[in-house]
Amino acid sequence: MAGKYFTVLNPGYSQLYVRDLPYLAGTGDDADTNPLNPNDDRALVEGEWLELTATSNRPRFTRGGDNVVTVSGTPDGEGTNPAFPFFLERGRTDAQAIKMVHCIMGPAFYEFRTKLCYSSGLVVNDQVSVFDWDGRSGAYGVNRRVLYETSSGWVVGRVSRIYGDDDIAVIYGMQ
Repeated sequence: MAGKYFTVLNPGYSQLYVRDLPYLAGTGDDADTNPLNPNDDRALVEGEWLELTATSNRPRFTRGGDNVVTVSGTPDGEGTNPAFPFFLERGRTDAQAIKMVHCIMGPAFYEFRTKLCYSSGLVVNDQVSVFDWDGRSGAYGVNRRVLYETSSGWVVGRVSRIYGDDDIAVIYGMQ
């Protein structure tokens, strides 16, 4: 499974656990935002991290965080709750209509490569968490929930390789 920003390296996509849940608008979303519409200004991209939230005892995925860019390495709230990478298979238009998002939830220790990260200062074996960032010089166009070195909060995994600026491999679930 490969996309522009996110590629599963090991195991294969067919061995991953995924979950489809409704999307709950985040603080940076307008009321009419459809994040699954690729033409929307705030469309989700593969590999963007969504937070699992409970609203009226119904689990949902949301962008979470406070949509404030942080590059200090300290997640500002979004790194404190479990988050999972979004991925939508090509041709899956049903998700757009009913606003269901598809997130990879496991198993632990699968490895993925991501370009939705801030790799400055990262070395192999560093723990990573989720935080809001807009890419180098606003490369993402809007704030995205990406990975960066953990200083506190919920650990997503450990860096296994560094390919270049903002291009790393991570072993998910490895504390």
